[in-house]
Amino acid sequence: MIKFDTSALLDAFKQTTALITEVVGEPTLRAAGFAGAAVIRDEAKRNAMAHQRTGTLARSIVVKRLVEESDGKRQAYLVTVRGGKSNAGGDAFYWRFLEFGTAHSPAYPFLRPAYESKKQAAVDAMTRTLAQKIKERLGGQ
Repeated sequence: MIKFDTSALLDAFKQTTALITEVVGEPTLRAAGFAGAAVIRDEAKRNAMAHQRTGTLARSIVVKRLVEESDGKRQAYLVTVRGGKSNAGGDAFYWRFLEFGTAHSPAYPFLRPAYESKKQAAVDAMTRTLAQKIKERLGGQ
């Protein structure tokens, strides 16, 4: 008969789980989430520049953290267009007309294609940031 004492394994598992929970805290998740959203934001800005001359729309594309949907275990970000007059140099109220079109003009989407073309790059950026932050928190181990 073979006997196994799994108490040491269970203790090691509990310690590792506690360390991971401590290392992958809210600041780490925020950094990783923002890194992914920034990739999509940058692509949306490039797409927007193809449809306008002034740059107001591109300067108005921002990343917002959705506080009401974020907590210590989950972070939610939104790539959107800032509304109203702002430091971006104007009001890009017309972004909806470009993105979705109107009854009299076709759509020239810039947000949806940015997401579709860069979603894997965003995941890669989040993975790199998460790995980097974990390494920093563990002291480069």
